[in-house]
Amino acid sequence: MPSRKDRFKKISAEAREATNASLAGEISSLTRLSEEDIQRLLPRKVDKERFGTLMAIVADSTSNNAKVAALKDNLDDVGQVLMRILKLLL
Repeated sequence: MPSRKDRFKKISAEAREATNASLAGEISSLTRLSEEDIQRLLPRKVDKERFGTLMAIVADSTSNNAKVAALKDNLDDVGQVLMRILKLLL
């Protein structure tokens, strides 16, 4: 019988995978990207969360200047995700 530690690791991994897949589905429903694209471009949960931050900034109803300021403020977090998405477009 697996130890409690091993069981905890297993259920934690399963929960991470389920959450990650759920995030990919939600993102794909809001964008033109498929779930497969999302999983390939944003493999980690944190990548998907950062993409959500980026999309919230872009979709905000504020002026472009305010959006640019928000991007500058969040560039450390969303920069890597932004680069991956832009590479997809090239």
